[in-house]
Amino acid sequence: MSEQAIDLKKLERKVWTSFFEDGIWDVYLGMLLAAMAFCSSLTDVGVPESTLMIVYLLLIVAAMLFLWAGKRFITLPRIGRVRFGSKGKSRIGKAVILLSVSALVGLFAFIIAALSAKGLLSRAVPTDLVIPGIWVGNMLIVFSLAAYFLHFNRLYLIGAMFALAVPLDIALTALTSRDLSFIAFGIPAIVILVMGFVVLTRFLRKYHVEMEEK
Repeated sequence: MSEQAIDLKKLERKVWTSFFEDGIWDVYLGMLLAAMAFCSSLTDVGVPESTLMIVYLLLIVAAMLFLWAGKRFITLPRIGRVRFGSKGKSRIGKAVILLSVSALVGLFAFIIAALSAKGLLSRAVPTDLVIPGIWVGNMLIVFSLAAYFLHFNRLYLIGAMFALAVPLDIALTALTSRDLSFIAFGIPAIVILVMGFVVLTRFLRKYHVEMEEK
């Protein structure tokens, strides 16, 4: 029984590692940041806030569908399905809570930035300090904790890319006197997406779908 328990622990550890080996989560998170980049471009051309929120929600839904479809049709046929033990479930639960909180806080900061850009906020609100502080702190802390709990080291880099977006936006605006939010959010999003697709390509080359024997 002891040898079997050891083998099961090794197997679960191997499966846990392979769970993030497909790059699907990387692409998903990149799509979330790309959605912010796209919506910031709509803000620049005067799209109403109500329409902007609808478009943003549709893009988020599209990213979630990609995550589900990727795990269902790419990952599952290659490494199979596994039910994690209590520790694995606890890690996933903590990460889901952290990322959900992060998404809400990030959306809040994005709305503040959009309203500030259109002059709809009171001047008493120090948006130059509040927005970068909320954004950077949220992204670095939440993604770092998620990377720690999940043993998913690429989340450290992804968190850094998310954190970079708003300070980069402020820097580009100060240097060019133009609203370049699309670029500020788009560049980190592209970095994450490229990394995700590279990891996904390696995963597809490493694992092949096992065909059932007739």
